[in-house]
Amino acid sequence: MFPVATVKGQADDAIKAAGTTAKKADEALKKYKKFSDNDSVRWLLGGDAALSFTATQLSNWAAGGEDQIGVGTIVNLYANYKKGKRTFENYGTFAYSLLKTGIRDAVKNDDRIYLVTKAGHQMSKKWYYTASYLVRTQFSPGYTYSATDTIRVSDFLAPVYMYLSIGLDYRPSNNFSSVFSPLMGKATFARSNDINVLRNAGLVESGKDAAGNPIDVTHNSRYEFGGGIVLSLNGNMFKNKVSYSSQVELFSNYMEDPQNVDVTWTLQAKILIYKNISADIRLDMKYDDNQTSVDKEGNPHGPKLQTKNYIGIGVFYQF
Repeated sequence: MFPVATVKGQADDAIKAAGTTAKKADEALKKYKKFSDNDSVRWLLGGDAALSFTATQLSNWAAGGEDQIGVGTIVNLYANYKKGKRTFENYGTFAYSLLKTGIRDAVKNDDRIYLVTKAGHQMSKKWYYTASYLVRTQFSPGYTYSATDTIRVSDFLAPVYMYLSIGLDYRPSNNFSSVFSPLMGKATFARSNDINVLRNAGLVESGKDAAGNPIDVTHNSRYEFGGGIVLSLNGNMFKNKVSYSSQVELFSNYMEDPQNVDVTWTLQAKILIYKNISADIRLDMKYDDNQTSVDKEGNPHGPKLQTKNYIGIGVFYQF
């Protein structure tokens, strides 16, 4: 449920992101050396922000099509603390993008709030005791669209997914982490009474009224207890021109159908084009056994594999 989070890895990322600029690389290395001093308390703070644009304009285009314009932003932040064998790591990702096509209103095509807090204690060179807390939600309402209707399927802070876990973190290198959490609690909340929003969050179940007629039973929260595994990988290729990260999250609910494992996989790549200009590629795949999908007509279906692809070109700034 959390990214690769080694202190040395953060320093390596900073140095690699600095490219061939010796001065920036030296500053990043000095920052790491201060943070890695086990005899004193140190904080390592930083992050990056990116702004991307897309545009298409057509005039008398025989093949047809629509004008479009898109803008998106993403901010990644971290605040890590270390003293002796104790670590305290905090990460946040905030992303939002809009797409305007033809005469239609602008719609969002990316909306993420992702927060992680993780405390650890080093038990050996490669193993850590760890406890973590994760929150995943979004900023604004989301919709599915048909030719005749618009159906709301999410809202501000609806749903909110929270995970609390205790386990072991295995870090054989700066680029790879395996977290094993035999004790994990998952909570889902939705501050909404819209049945499509609740259904999309997995908060609707089948029931019967007093007369025995089938009805939808809605809830605003759901609690699960189980275990999970998180595999994280990051690195650089082609003389640091391409950086990538991948994370696979697995969760099994011990109390209900433990064989039906929830899976979330995220793959990201940043390709440096020129100085502070980059191309960003992101692939998200998700399967949640409790999440009922809703088609463009508003009809509910069983859980399905969810996918989302994103490609953008823009400017970024690292701090």
